[in-house]
Amino acid sequence: MLSSIVAFVVNLGINFFLTPFVVEKLGIESYGFLGLSYDIIGYAGLITIALNSMAGRFITIKYQEGNICDANKYFSSVFFSNVILSGVCFLMLGIVLIFMDSFFNIPSHLVWDVKLLFGLSIFTTIVGLLTNVFAIATFIKNRLDLSSIRQIIGNVIRATLMILLFGLLPAHLWYYGVVGVAVTIYITITNLKFTKELTPELHLDIRNYDWNKVKVVLSSGVWNLISKLGEILGRGLDLLIANLCIGAVEMGLFAITRNVPFLILSLFQTISAVFAPVFTISFAKKEYGELMNEFNKSIRILCVFATIPLVFLYIYGDAFYSLWMPSQDPFQLQLLTVLGTIALPFTLPLESLWNIFTITNKLKYSTIFTLSTNLVVFAIVMTSMFIFESHTARLLVLASTRSICGLVRGVVFLPMYGAHCLGIAKGYFYGVILKSIFCMTLCFVLGFLFRLIFQPKAWSGFIVAGIVLSLVCVIVASVVILTKDDRRLIKVKILHLK
Repeated sequence: MLSSIVAFVVNLGINFFLTPFVVEKLGIESYGFLGLSYDIIGYAGLITIALNSMAGRFITIKYQEGNICDANKYFSSVFFSNVILSGVCFLMLGIVLIFMDSFFNIPSHLVWDVKLLFGLSIFTTIVGLLTNVFAIATFIKNRLDLSSIRQIIGNVIRATLMILLFGLLPAHLWYYGVVGVAVTIYITITNLKFTKELTPELHLDIRNYDWNKVKVVLSSGVWNLISKLGEILGRGLDLLIANLCIGAVEMGLFAITRNVPFLILSLFQTISAVFAPVFTISFAKKEYGELMNEFNKSIRILCVFATIPLVFLYIYGDAFYSLWMPSQDPFQLQLLTVLGTIALPFTLPLESLWNIFTITNKLKYSTIFTLSTNLVVFAIVMTSMFIFESHTARLLVLASTRSICGLVRGVVFLPMYGAHCLGIAKGYFYGVILKSIFCMTLCFVLGFLFRLIFQPKAWSGFIVAGIVLSLVCVIVASVVILTKDDRRLIKVKILHLK
């Protein structure tokens, strides 16, 4: 967990310093096309989700059961299926690349920059798909710390190349593509190395290809595909809608405000992923008592971490934006950001519960519910584009709708249906959830009181405020939400950290 947090902080620090630097060099209009390009790549990647989203689960369970033969069949079957899928992705994305300036609202002076960025992004996508199965080794052995260290080094490589390219050469958007290629090559090499060292029993062999194994994975993974489709309708089309219905400049503004919620959510997906191998291994070994203890512990620990960024964002968001993006309206940026994070104080501590549907292989109803809520989000957003003429009003609706629906999905459906899948009382998780909400509320009140006596005007004061608020949040959350055993465990882990 520590290595995952360090990896996230390094990535956050790089984005923190590079984003205003790049926006200044390229302009806010150009910056919006970076996110749009990544979103389009994600759309094409939908055809790979059904296979790859559940591959790790099946390979890990067979490996932990000692059935290396079946583990190898899944391993090889997924890899050679990805070879076929990579060709399909290349064809689809190639067509988009050729006609990109016809599909989207791209200023004439940015057409070639955007196309070259997109072309390089296609390359990284294909390489990542072809080597995706080799990333499973650290999950199987519960050595996600190695993945985090690799991520830290990859981020350092990315930052170094970005600074060199934007600092020494005329600014171009496609530099992001060049950096992406370099980092992808590094990650590919390390994934191959980890597979060889951690799981030498796993190897590729075309004779191990088993279409029946592929069908088993696809039958489960198809629900993740449907869920991802719903996610795109609910959130993934944001920048595309902003580009087509509001404007390129507004798209760039929205891309900046979307960064903060995305980074916070990414942090908690990273931290919650640390628990996934433990959940999967406990489930495979039928240690259900230990499994429930780990779920409850994960909620308590995630609550402690959640208080820090959210309290800081809501209390000092305007101060942050005024220092980070002085050329933009800090109050507008904070408003859009807060609207996009309305659900997070309630849902972030529960992020690890989404693993329930994967480890129990019960994805159908969670997918249907997620798809339904995202269809509602899409309908509301598109309707608002016709109702409101004001660009500001459209942006506000775009920022807030998915967050409000996400609140219902995360607080009502997730804990109740998750408990049902585990065969326990539907209200089982609400005790720790209510305690988490109380803890978060108390931290918000203390943060607001602190704001009344201290309002930073420079980065030095902002850093001081961040340190003080972080300490307050950690102390309060540790006392309110963590158990005596949790505190003892953390103390032991820190004292024995090597």
